[in-house]
Amino acid sequence: METTMAANPVKSVSLTVLRPRLVKPNPVAWRNVLIRASCHAKARGLMMKRFLKNVQAFGKDRRGNFAIVFVLLSVPLLLAASLSIDVARMFSVHNKLAFAVDAVALATTQDLTLGTISEDDAEETVRKYLDANLDQRNILASEVTVDDIHIDKVNRSASIEAHAMMPMTFAGIVGYDKHRVAAETKAQFSNTEVEVVMALDLTGSMDSNISGWGSPTKLSALKSSAKLAVKTLFEDVSEADRIRVGLVPYSEAVNAAPVIDSIETTGVTVCQRYRWNGSCRKWKTVYPDCVAERTGSQKYTDAFATSAAKITSSEYDCPSAEIVPMTTDESKLKNEINNFRADGCTAGHIAIAWSYYMLSSKWAAAWPAGSDPEPFGEAGVSKYAIIMTDGEFNTFETGGYSCSSYYGAKQSETYAENLCSAMKTSGIKIYSIAFAAGSSAETLMRNCASASAGKKLYYNATDEDDLEAAFLEIARDIKGLRLVN
Repeated sequence: METTMAANPVKSVSLTVLRPRLVKPNPVAWRNVLIRASCHAKARGLMMKRFLKNVQAFGKDRRGNFAIVFVLLSVPLLLAASLSIDVARMFSVHNKLAFAVDAVALATTQDLTLGTISEDDAEETVRKYLDANLDQRNILASEVTVDDIHIDKVNRSASIEAHAMMPMTFAGIVGYDKHRVAAETKAQFSNTEVEVVMALDLTGSMDSNISGWGSPTKLSALKSSAKLAVKTLFEDVSEADRIRVGLVPYSEAVNAAPVIDSIETTGVTVCQRYRWNGSCRKWKTVYPDCVAERTGSQKYTDAFATSAAKITSSEYDCPSAEIVPMTTDESKLKNEINNFRADGCTAGHIAIAWSYYMLSSKWAAAWPAGSDPEPFGEAGVSKYAIIMTDGEFNTFETGGYSCSSYYGAKQSETYAENLCSAMKTSGIKIYSIAFAAGSSAETLMRNCASASAGKKLYYNATDEDDLEAAFLEIARDIKGLRLVN
């Protein structure tokens, strides 16, 4: 079958092809573009150089360093300054608390020593004293806790431990709100009877000024210090015969008038009648009140002055101040001290001997009633000698040396050291004081002093304050009122 298709008319399409148009380059425009690009590159380079230069300059520049460092450190500095205030307050509170605890311990031991309270009452007394002392020092007693009160009846001591919780002002910023401030002390007490003899220097040098014209004299300093010691020893003593004190003032001899008629002395031979040409027609033996060092086998002992162990009478100038046998009369002792006068050379070894005699029961028959000493080693009795000088011992009468810095000093010092040794062996505790005295006297006083807890009971006083402090410390120690730590 044959198929026939109808013919359709065909339209013609016209296509137009666009070709790129070639533009001829403009040299001027391209040059300007290149110039601008180059300028921008140079500008960026200059900016970088300037930046690097500024960085280097900044690194080298030292101006303003302190301000930077101060800013960086201001915070820790401020914190440290704030904490230092808290630390200062801690020290202040500790000092106040320690002072109060020490005072309480001493007051309590004094009451125990004097018998005004019993050992069973000690704890209550401690709390009473502590309340009073803390209030006076602006530390409320309610803020203080007493951790421990211990009365040791065997070693005769009182121990106190206490603490306070102190609020922190600035440390609280870092969470440390309170700090524990603690204090502890230990004081010893005594209930023994006490016998004390003070050998005091009244030589001519004691009339000199301590530190030049216008300053107090050594004698005035001695008077006030010795009277303070007497006052302290008798202060608050409830039992009248608990403490007895005697005086042995000395210069180149010792005035033993109160007992001279009760002892055997050698006497002194003097001319009673002279011839026209000055020679002696009649001699006489007299027995002056003044005494020198004893000679013979008993010279370093406390043997009583019998016909077999006579005391040597002195031919030298006699000090006006007499010895004062041990007494409980505080006023009498102070009056005698007030009347001290300075004169003469130094024979301290004689005063040391008479301190020994005054504390020895072998001499009981010579002393007035109430002045006789207890035997050495007697239970409940303590014996003390206080020896004070302001210079070298330079007089030894039986050797014929007066105010001799060589021969007199050598013999006097040897005599003194032997006596000190004998006294310590007998059980006498010796305190010694060198008062602006020079090396020779300092050595002698140090050698004479007893030792306690490894420490010499020797004091080197250079002025009136030192002397007063020495006598006060000795008096307190004798009463048994001393801090152990």
